[in-house]
Amino acid sequence: MFPRIKYIFLFFSFSFLSPCIAQLPQEEEMMVRISKEIWVGATIHTNGFGLNYNVAKFKTYKKKSLINFEVLGVKHEKEYKIFGSFDENAKKYVFGKLNSLHIIRFGMGRRKVIFEKIRENGIQICFNWTLGPSLGCVKPVYLEVFKLDVFGQPIGVSTERYDPTEHNIYNIYGRGPWIAGFSEMKFNIGAYSKFGLEFDYSSAREIINLLEIGIALDYFPKPIEIMTQVGGQNIFPIIYLNCSIGNKLY
Repeated sequence: MFPRIKYIFLFFSFSFLSPCIAQLPQEEEMMVRISKEIWVGATIHTNGFGLNYNVAKFKTYKKKSLINFEVLGVKHEKEYKIFGSFDENAKKYVFGKLNSLHIIRFGMGRRKVIFEKIRENGIQICFNWTLGPSLGCVKPVYLEVFKLDVFGQPIGVSTERYDPTEHNIYNIYGRGPWIAGFSEMKFNIGAYSKFGLEFDYSSAREIINLLEIGIALDYFPKPIEIMTQVGGQNIFPIIYLNCSIGNKLY
């Protein structure tokens, strides 16, 4: 008798729950099918600006694999722009700057949801980390420099690579073209690590609108020299704030 009661109980339980399962809200059904998230962002950090592209693939509902690609401009903390000439057409330049540095990163990591949205207009909080190689692109700085005649009077302006032994505040006209020096660019291979906390405030579940705050560190075995009389650096730590938009895909 008891086995029959058990089967009858299971039958009625399944009959009662089946309509509930079949009638999940459309929004929840859509979220179950989401397998990938893609977003792009702009970053402001303690030493400059940057752009990034990210892809997250679901491993579980709360844990995701993460691919990160970034391009950052990095300045030295002692950079300060000045005018080299009273001519209004002259561009400001950084006196003592030997090279400009841009860093390209490509890394992989994890992303974990630590606080889900409890309502449509709520906030989702995630923690992420990435590790990978970084490429330091070091381009020499070019300046517009006064050319003088035999009497020491300026007769024109030429574009020259900055040389601290020849160029000073008295013969520099202004900053040279940004493209100057591209053929002399050198590359330095290193590695980076990055840790961030995300706040997704989008009102639609398929849309990504998030702010991310975090820290990152780039390391290069070969020191990179940006300013004169300072020496080269191997380590470039930053604190960053990133604003991103994107989509969740099925």
